[in-house]
Amino acid sequence: MSLQAILEKIRASGDAQVQEIEKNMQSQVSEILAHARMEARQIEEDARTIASTPAIAERARIFHRARLESLRIVGDVREDLVDTAITRARERLASLRSDLSYPAVLRTLTEEALTELASGGKAQLLADPRDRTLLKNILDDLNLDLPVSYELNCWGGLIAKSEDGRVVVINTFESRLERAAAFLRRHLAALFEEEQSEEKHTRECVAPAP
Repeated sequence: MSLQAILEKIRASGDAQVQEIEKNMQSQVSEILAHARMEARQIEEDARTIASTPAIAERARIFHRARLESLRIVGDVREDLVDTAITRARERLASLRSDLSYPAVLRTLTEEALTELASGGKAQLLADPRDRTLLKNILDDLNLDLPVSYELNCWGGLIAKSEDGRVVVINTFESRLERAAAFLRRHLAALFEEEQSEEKHTRECVAPAP
């Protein structure tokens, strides 16, 4: 179960707090990105004004320096937004155990871990002691009698091992977020690059002829 799917389950539970966090996050992202782009454009405009001197070499140097500064500003904002998104996801997942959607999420993670394990023998489970009652109910409902060691300390989820201990499936929130974070950084980096290219193309189309 992907991080996105987990968050979708949270949304479906009607958690107003989560919806408010997402709404505020989107608003902050738009505001920060718009401010960064405005600052970057101002740097380029200032450079263009200064570079109106006839010295071609000097003009090229000024434009190059302004462009690098513009890219640095937008790049810093991009990294900050990615870090903020991951931090918000971490905070939400860390508190998910108290959410009404958690039983369904834990069941999904349990089924997924056992399916991925596919050892053909009796699996061993490691879980957080706070999930003892909930996991017992899930296993009873699935008609499974598996040994469970409650020595795990995690936000949620569990770890499944094959009977011989050679195959391990880590399906905790922390591990899922760690894997999702790498994808999120690549995805948002590509998204920002695409937006930057579109913005550059738009400026070039509307720019007056020299």
